[in-house]
Amino acid sequence: MTRPSSVWRSLIFSLLTLPTLGYPYLINEWEPVEIIGESRPEAAPSTPGKPWVETIGGMRFIWVGKGCYKMGSSPSTEGRDGDEGPVHQVCLSSYWIAEREVTQGAWRRIMRTNPAHFRKGDDYPVERVAWDEVEGFVAKLNQIYPGEFIFRLPTEAEWEYVCTNKGQRVRYAGSQDVSDVGWYENNSNNSTQPAGLRKPNQLGIYDLSGNVWEWMLDAYQGDAYRKHSKQDPKVQSDLPFRVIRGGSFDSQNKSLRCANRGFELFSSKMPSIGFRLVRVAKTDEDQRRELRDLEF
Repeated sequence: MTRPSSVWRSLIFSLLTLPTLGYPYLINEWEPVEIIGESRPEAAPSTPGKPWVETIGGMRFIWVGKGCYKMGSSPSTEGRDGDEGPVHQVCLSSYWIAEREVTQGAWRRIMRTNPAHFRKGDDYPVERVAWDEVEGFVAKLNQIYPGEFIFRLPTEAEWEYVCTNKGQRVRYAGSQDVSDVGWYENNSNNSTQPAGLRKPNQLGIYDLSGNVWEWMLDAYQGDAYRKHSKQDPKVQSDLPFRVIRGGSFDSQNKSLRCANRGFELFSSKMPSIGFRLVRVAKTDEDQRRELRDLEF
């Protein structure tokens, strides 16, 4: 294909970067991002029981040891929805969870694009990413860091375990006062905020309540808690809805509760939805999936 002249390239660029009526971020969403330096430091060895840092995006992961807790909320809980019960015992294997929501800087370094609506800096959470686009981000990370561990979205059970400080009866992540720990409609100025500015919870994890909703690995079912297995529960379904947790900058305070469950279409891309990751040991299922991929 013949490359356009420099004049035509300038004209095309000018046209493409004009604001698009009703969709001012549509063109820029796929704008390539120049990254300084192609090489990366070697990944630090990970030791169970200690934090671990991913070296390209700079994502820090906190170790969460295995344990059991009571998941869900009781019928007497203020602001409770019916899909938060019944309260049931859940046991989890050990995992690492990201200290903060994935930032625009981390996404840019891995994916070379920035889909976010609020482009205010690399330390702001990435948003306007659909669930299946997050899966693409995860797949790329797992290609970069092959080995005995994999990245993925957290399950609802893993997320609620850390939000409640391993099963404590707390309303929000780290406090009974939402303003201490979360950005929501009363204090956010109708925008996301840099990750990690509010107080962390007792595990040292930030923004589990507020800033952006976080995609979960689970498909959404209103009666999921009646079907959960006791060990490492995960809901899979052909239905198109995925769970979101934590509330966002434009949410009411009740949405920021640790027990609150939200859901959206897997293809939804909103300024109020982002994500964080976990890092876990590969299962037999993961290894079989890798072998199937190699066959093609």
